[in-house]
Amino acid sequence: MWFALISVIVIGLLLYKLLGPSNTSNYWAQYGIRQLDGSPAASQKEILTGVKDVTHRDTYAYQQLGENEQFCGMIESHLKVIFIKDLELAKKILIKDFDHFVDRRNFFVVSKNSVLNKLLSSLTGQEWKNTRAAVSPAFTTGKIRRYMESFNSIGKDWVNMIKEKADNDSKTAKVNVLPTVSQFTTDVIAQGVFGFDAGTVRNPNSSFARMANRLGNMNQWKVSLSLHFPKFFQFFGIDIIDMEAFRFFQTIVSQGLQARLGGDTEKRNDFLQMMVEVKKGELKADGNDELSSFEKDAEIKNENKQFVLTDDIINAQSVTFFFAGFSTTGNFLAFALYSLAAYPDIQEKLREEVRKIVKKDGTFNYDDVSQLVYLDMVCCEVLRKFPAGLRVERMCTKDYKEPESGMFVPKGSLVVIPIKSIHNDKRYYEKPDEFYPEHFSPENKAKRNPYAYLAFGQGPRNCIGMRLALVQSKAAIAHVLHNFRIEPSETTKIPMEGKIGSLQYLPPDDLELKFTVL
Repeated sequence: MWFALISVIVIGLLLYKLLGPSNTSNYWAQYGIRQLDGSPAASQKEILTGVKDVTHRDTYAYQQLGENEQFCGMIESHLKVIFIKDLELAKKILIKDFDHFVDRRNFFVVSKNSVLNKLLSSLTGQEWKNTRAAVSPAFTTGKIRRYMESFNSIGKDWVNMIKEKADNDSKTAKVNVLPTVSQFTTDVIAQGVFGFDAGTVRNPNSSFARMANRLGNMNQWKVSLSLHFPKFFQFFGIDIIDMEAFRFFQTIVSQGLQARLGGDTEKRNDFLQMMVEVKKGELKADGNDELSSFEKDAEIKNENKQFVLTDDIINAQSVTFFFAGFSTTGNFLAFALYSLAAYPDIQEKLREEVRKIVKKDGTFNYDDVSQLVYLDMVCCEVLRKFPAGLRVERMCTKDYKEPESGMFVPKGSLVVIPIKSIHNDKRYYEKPDEFYPEHFSPENKAKRNPYAYLAFGQGPRNCIGMRLALVQSKAAIAHVLHNFRIEPSETTKIPMEGKIGSLQYLPPDDLELKFTVL
């Protein structure tokens, strides 16, 4: 396998040398589009060796474009790129003219594994539309309410586990944050997807926990290389995720699915059960589900009544649900707890709000958590400063001409909207370098272009699990703040030195905080 990977690098570098910038340095001039070279910010060598990421080029391009310049052309390895700075253009690409930009770049290339090829993020065209429309009812408010009981029970076990680590005298525990939040997210997602107790909070070294960690910890270097040389990865059959871990969860899903389809188990409130109901035509979206403008923009109608939700598709979405919920939610919680530790005044204000809804038994319900305004402000600010994805990408599936700006996007081009750069633009955020939840007060949100906040993307191809991820994260934060005061430890670096890896912003592995029992 390593021989194949090294071959990919050598052949790729040779081809890049032969077919790279010298042949594309003026590509966009033929369309009257300014072309920027991002290599001063991140050379091809730095990107391929993992020293830097293409998002370093995004920041450079965003800064190079004048305030009134809406877009430019760029070249990224084998791809012709249109880089968008203007929010109205972004809206047209993501919403109004979405039919030209239905597909994403295939992050997992093309795998020999039939299930891996059915991930929602990998599907294209009509197959993606049909799958998204079929799966969407599982993520409505009414369905997410089903998970609240497990959020509470697992949250209480998680809190007790942290308390057991506390010193008897000081009542304080030094906590390695990433593994600790991963225990919570693993158990919650295992319950929500598969309907069983993984017991990771009680046994963090279980086989289930180990496989979850292996699935979530992708080799960022391989991911970066696969984005630049996808055809070589496909030719050599190199997968960027741990396939043994993937097959482990694939087997769990297959067994659970067959048991439910065969009537061998009681009806449960988990994702697999909802997929069985979709397959049988029994699951519908909640008629009284209130949609935000964000969610209305994302609606997809299933116009293909003959579409069949196959076992492979269900298996793929179940594993995706687990992977995304474990990895991205865990990273978000790490950033959130760090931010609250670094800003004790914000932490105290949020604690006061949280304690208004907590019942005597230490639990709370969905409606109460959803109505906590300051908690929502804090979560949004965490995602502004530390977005899970650093850019929105869309593939152009047919030639596109935007009449007002004159922008032409040829079929096969990649459109990039830089999340991190927009989130740090002073035109949209008063104090972009600070952790400032007031950015998301109702008054400030009303004044700001909604496309200045892209933590979950926008439009029909946004993050389908947005609402669930937020509720899960809010529940975890509420449990922590009700029971602990969080502080930096002696080793905590302020400001945090996160790391960029393959279009993601990741917390440091050694992030440590002090939890003091209240």
